Amino acid sequence: MSAYSADEAIAALYAAAVAPDQWDTALEALKRLADARAANCFVHDALTGSFVEYRFSGYGANWARDYAGHYHNLDLARHVLLREPAGRMHAMHRHVSESMVQKSEYYQGFYIPEGLRYSCGGTLFDGNRRLILAVHRPVGHRPYEEHTVAELQRVLDHLPHVFRVRELAARSLVGASMSCAALDVLPRAVIIVDEYATIRYSNRVASALLDRAQDVLVRSGRLTLSDPHLARQLVQRVKQICRPTPTIDSVPIYTVDSNGRPSVELHIVPLNPSLAASVASADPMAMVLLRCPFRRANWCGASTRPYSLSHAEIAVAAAMAEGLTPAECASRSGVKVSTVRSQIKSIMAKTGTRRMSEIATLFAGIDLPQAD
Repeated sequence: MSAYSADEAIAALYAAAVAPDQWDTALEALKRLADARAANCFVHDALTGSFVEYRFSGYGANWARDYAGHYHNLDLARHVLLREPAGRMHAMHRHVSESMVQKSEYYQGFYIPEGLRYSCGGTLFDGNRRLILAVHRPVGHRPYEEHTVAELQRVLDHLPHVFRVRELAARSLVGASMSCAALDVLPRAVIIVDEYATIRYSNRVASALLDRAQDVLVRSGRLTLSDPHLARQLVQRVKQICRPTPTIDSVPIYTVDSNGRPSVELHIVPLNPSLAASVASADPMAMVLLRCPFRRANWCGASTRPYSLSHAEIAVAAAMAEGLTPAECASRSGVKVSTVRSQIKSIMAKTGTRRMSEIATLFAGIDLPQAD
C-alpha cells in the first residue's frame, strides 16, 4: 500500500497548471502516490476520439509514437474506460483477466515488453474533452489496493479543475496575480507560509476555515496550533519542507476536538517556485493544505438553511467547503457518487453557481447553522 497521500499529487498538478514546465514533477508525484513506474494524462476529443495532448513519464523513448500510432486501439484498459461510466478510477486487474492478458496483442506485444503489468485509470468529461489519468506498475509488482485507488480517485476528481486553471493561466498576462487566482479557485484550504510559519497568503477557503477553527490559530501573523506539542511539530515540518532538499512527511498532522475526534487535518508540502511570485518572495516556502475530515452536517428547520437547500444538499455543500471530493462525500454519507453529483447539480441550480469550486468558495464564506 502506498504511504503517500493524494495531496502532494493534487498540489503538483495545480502547480503544473500555472507553470507547464512542472508537468514532469506532477507526474512523478503521481507515480509516488501509486507506487508505480509510469504515469500519464491524456486529453481526447470526446467527439472524434483523437488525441488533443498527452503527458507521460516513465516510458521508453518510442512509447508515445507506438501507442498513439497503433496500440491505443488495442489497449484493453482504454476499452474499459470507454465502456464504464466516467468519474471513477478502475484497477484494471478487476476488469481484465489473466487469460485476456495472455491473448492480448497489446499486453504481449507492447505493454509487458515495456516492463509494465498493472494499470489503474479513470476518465472524466470536461465539455467536449475526455480527460484520462492512468498509472502503471511494473512486471513483478502487485495489483492496486483499495486505499491507493481511493487516493487516485481524489486526484481524478480534481483533473477538470486543473485544466480550467491552466486555461485561465494561459489567458493571463500577470503571473503573480494569476497564481493567487489559481489558488483561490481551489476547493481545498491552502495557506502559504515561509520557513518561520509566517503566513504569506491564504486562499478564500482557508480564510474561512481559520475564522471558525478553534485549534488552528494565527498569532503575530504566524500559523500555529493550540496544542503546544502539535504547534512544535508544525514548525518542525515547515522548516524541513523549506530546506534546499525538502523532507516530506506523508502522515498528516491532526488536531482534535473536545471529544478526542480529529477536527482539522494538515498536510505540509513544498511550494512550487512558480507560485512563489504570487507572494512576491524568492525565499523557500511551504504550502499547508487543510481540511476538516469528520465534520458532519445535520440541520433542521428549512428557515435556517441557506438557499432552501435540503438536509442532504447542505451536507454536500459543507463538505465542498471543507475540500472533500464527490467520492469522499459519497463515502462519508454512504451513498453512490452519482447521488452526490445529482445533489451538486441541485445546489448549483439553487445557488446560481456553475462549478464545485464556486460552491466551496460560497459556503466557505457563509455562516452555516450549528449542527444539532
